[in-house]
Amino acid sequence: MSIKKIQELTGFSYSTISRVINGKTKEFRISAETCKSILEAAKKLNYRPNMLARSLRLQKTMTIGLIVSDIQNPFYGELASKIESLLYQHGYSTFLCNANEIPDKEELYLQVLIDRQVDGIIMAPIHTDEWEDMENIRKKTPIVLIDRIFYKTDLPSVTSDNTLAAETVTNELIKFGSKEIAYLGGTPDTYINSARYKGYQNAFKKNSLKIDKKKVQFKGYSTEAGEEMMKKLLEKFPDIEAVLCVNNLVFFGAMKIVQKYESTHNHSIMLAAFDIGRYCNIFKRPLISANQDLGILARSAVTLLIDKIKNNPIRENQLIAPILVDRYRID
Repeated sequence: MSIKKIQELTGFSYSTISRVINGKTKEFRISAETCKSILEAAKKLNYRPNMLARSLRLQKTMTIGLIVSDIQNPFYGELASKIESLLYQHGYSTFLCNANEIPDKEELYLQVLIDRQVDGIIMAPIHTDEWEDMENIRKKTPIVLIDRIFYKTDLPSVTSDNTLAAETVTNELIKFGSKEIAYLGGTPDTYINSARYKGYQNAFKKNSLKIDKKKVQFKGYSTEAGEEMMKKLLEKFPDIEAVLCVNNLVFFGAMKIVQKYESTHNHSIMLAAFDIGRYCNIFKRPLISANQDLGILARSAVTLLIDKIKNNPIRENQLIAPILVDRYRID
């Protein structure tokens, strides 16, 4: 249904109707009565704006691309929900892409979003560095990195203080009485895994403890990786005292194996992980969690991207959010 139909019904000019439909009544001093008549006619005719025509006119699509590494991870599901809600408040629709921890899919989706002419992109990258096509892509479209970031980049980014949090969690395990602490890590050389493993190492060094490299594994960020690493760990070290898991999915996999193991052995294992706070009350055991503030991450990333799109000055190009470490006990 075109604006011309509204014009025939109301008698107002095309430009007046267009200004009312696009919310510019105050700017052009259009009366409330005129505005009411046009909007009632639009509703009666079931009028919907031609978004393609509007995009061509404004040279904006009012869409944002969001690429996450694994939508099955509750962390990214909740983060995506918060980002989408904030973008909606700014008038943007969101295209959500799940790279599923596959670098080739990440590259494909980034190009798809560029082809769709999105106004900006927020991404939690799988790659550790910018690849060849990124140089041209970033010239065309504003990009903000979230959670995971490239090792060397000047792209705007928002991440958490992963190294300090991992060090704090490891210190808590040591205070708990554990000196034999294993680390179940993610994909080798990725930013999150490296940052959190560094924190684990820092805690050992500051407590004058030596890391047993045989108790350190790097497999991936999935539940299956957590199961596999925990099985191998218990085969070699059946008396392991504590385990730090790189993320929540690895924790879920490790916990599955630990619960089975403890049911048949007179031995308890202390577990700690990132982003398991909301699940800690489900398990009848002490746990330690490093909980990222998803609200801060989402708001900061959206603000950075909107400022880039509008060419507003950016005070801080790279933001690091604090992580709250909580120790959950059984009352």
